[in-house]
Amino acid sequence: MADVVDRAAVETDAYIADCIRQQRKPIEPPDEDQYGRYCLGCGCKINLLRLVKVPNAVRCVPCETLGETKEHGRRG
Repeated sequence: MADVVDRAAVETDAYIADCIRQQRKPIEPPDEDQYGRYCLGCGCKINLLRLVKVPNAVRCVPCETLGETKEHGRRG
């Protein structure tokens, strides 16, 4: 019985990890050109300082803040 439960736990952990990876991936790659990277939310150029601190950022600070605020509201 323990083997079945252990296998189920491992499969569940793998499924949850996959769901988290899917949530963190942007739906589409951000537009980028020689002038910079553009926000997936509003289309404005992402500030260079943000890209230095968060190299894989796909949204500007206001759009990311708005998204986090909405996400926090759904959780709590």
